[in-house]
Amino acid sequence: MFGRWMAKAHFAGKERLLRSALKSFAEGDAVPVLKIALTEIEGILGDAYRKVHGKGARIKKLLEFAVASAEAKAGHPDTLLFPAAFAHYLRSHTFADFDPAARTGNASSRHAVGHGAAAPETYTMVRALQALLTLDQLAFYT
Repeated sequence: MFGRWMAKAHFAGKERLLRSALKSFAEGDAVPVLKIALTEIEGILGDAYRKVHGKGARIKKLLEFAVASAEAKAGHPDTLLFPAAFAHYLRSHTFADFDPAARTGNASSRHAVGHGAAAPETYTMVRALQALLTLDQLAFYT
């Protein structure tokens, strides 16, 4: 998986951070995996977007770019590569909105993790694996 990531320029610039996330996962420590993987997703997508479009973009545009890239690679939104399902996952988990006043975020949301609003008990190895697999899907689609 790491080799596939490093073959992509928009991942290679994050090598040290991503290596640390994978090491933490191998050691069974979900917190650094989630803190690194979820907060670096925006930068990785931003670098991929910049390579294609020659300029940066805000998060909404980056998410649209990720979804469009997945659909383009799959050839259609509803194939066995599941780009439509991946888009739904990105919107409802990785890029899910949260209410910081109500503290409704959990550790599957980059917003909640990045703003320190995810409940400690939501930092699980299952969520850590989901974050790493999300990065792997982004490496495949972008």
